[in-house]
Amino acid sequence: MSNPYEQSEFQQPHQPYPAAQPYAQAPALPSSNAGWAVVAIIFFWPVAIPAFNHALKVHPLWMMGDVQGAQYSSNRAAFFGKLSLGIFFVLIVLYFAFIALVVANSY
Repeated sequence: MSNPYEQSEFQQPHQPYPAAQPYAQAPALPSSNAGWAVVAIIFFWPVAIPAFNHALKVHPLWMMGDVQGAQYSSNRAAFFGKLSLGIFFVLIVLYFAFIALVVANSY
């Protein structure tokens, strides 16, 4: 009778486990750009609605694994904040142009 601890012809010889592969780094959470949403509410409030909508969707999208969607929402929140700032400055320029026109035609 053979030794019970010997390897039989059906058993595989002991091989070391393969080296662990490093995990890919998860992308960083994009900025929510909530500051730009606040700028939107201060300078031109109608644009603040979509700005806050996109700013508040960044974290939930990222947590669900939708990194591209989170980045898109972050970019859109910043866009709407900058858009409100641009609209504000255009309105200020038009206001001063109107005042100058009224003053010039009043004499």
